[in-house]
Amino acid sequence: MAIHGVRPGQTQLPDSYRLHSTLDLKRDKRAATTIQAGFGLTVAAMIVVALVLDLPFESDLSTALTITITVAACVAYMVVHELTHAALLWWLTKERPTVAVRLPYLITGSQALLTRGRAVVVAVAPLVLYTVLLLGLLWTLPSQFFLTVYIVLVLNVAGSAGDALQAHAFLRLPHAALIRDDGKVTSVFLPTA
Repeated sequence: MAIHGVRPGQTQLPDSYRLHSTLDLKRDKRAATTIQAGFGLTVAAMIVVALVLDLPFESDLSTALTITITVAACVAYMVVHELTHAALLWWLTKERPTVAVRLPYLITGSQALLTRGRAVVVAVAPLVLYTVLLLGLLWTLPSQFFLTVYIVLVLNVAGSAGDALQAHAFLRLPHAALIRDDGKVTSVFLPTA
């Protein structure tokens, strides 16, 4: 079904649309600083929450095993986070997206045009999905895994700072906006009339 005259998977811009703005998180120092500050503040807040609530971080596992499991869980989470963006993009657009490393970020991109609402959903889906899943795991897994799951939860929330920044920017756009995020540059297009 076409929304704003755009079919799922459409890559060609309608004639009535023109480029409004672009965002390159790697080159835009202000956006990069905002993301890094959001990451740092989120980590700090979640450390304070852990201390105030006196969360149960004790484990009968060795320190080395806990570190190994936690690092593996964090790496797996980062991959799954990007694959979630990719799967949702593929499902919404019927176009195969790309996933890559663009240090310091992992990126997912597509040439397909998205409506404002769909772009917001793609941006925040991993944050919402994995926050709910990880909170559930905190209360159901054995206590020796609490620290690992909590660290992955911190990574989930803090690591979604860029996604949240983009979703916030998209929500401020007019409803008729179209967005293309190729993984390097996010382009916003608006109707000319």
